[in-house]
Amino acid sequence: MSMKARIKQHLKENWAQYLLIILFFAAGVMLGAYKAGNLDLAVRTHLSGLINGYLQNGIQGRLDGSEIIWQAFFTQARTMLLIWFLGLTVIGLPLILGVVLARGLSLGFSLAFLAHEQNAAGVWIALVSVLPQNLVYIPLLLVWSVVALNFSVFIVKSRNSPGGSLGRGLLGYTLLMLLFILATLGGSLIEAYLSPWLLSLFL
Repeated sequence: MSMKARIKQHLKENWAQYLLIILFFAAGVMLGAYKAGNLDLAVRTHLSGLINGYLQNGIQGRLDGSEIIWQAFFTQARTMLLIWFLGLTVIGLPLILGVVLARGLSLGFSLAFLAHEQNAAGVWIALVSVLPQNLVYIPLLLVWSVVALNFSVFIVKSRNSPGGSLGRGLLGYTLLMLLFILATLGGSLIEAYLSPWLLSLFL
């Protein structure tokens, strides 16, 4: 079976899981945008100072790509590991949805806060500094969350099956997790080098 056919089959078999995950992610984005517009003045001032410092570093070329890439990679790897662990538990489903909601909230807050504080310029800053790497991170997060949800269900169904079946499933699940973690490196490269470069061009 070709890769294209496998992807189509996967989407067809898991459309309900993807719909659930996407709904929670979208809810998180909307909640984050709402929170960004209702911050206390002290918090807003503090965050604005951090953003202005980041932008100043971008103007002066002080953003260190080698430092950013590892921070970004380990942040994404921790999320993948957390979802992997939750997929090993029977109660993993609501907790995985919680992680997806939190990631959506974080993204929605960042985009909305930039747009609110920097006005029209903030929209462009968000597009060049936040969006590019998330075009990699978000699809990986959604797909991996569906895989983890399915494995959590698989564990429940395998309770009365021979142990070898569960063992092989766990091995495949873990190897797939390592591949997803490796794939996040692509987004980390974008976050460390492409996004700062785009930001410097815009600034």
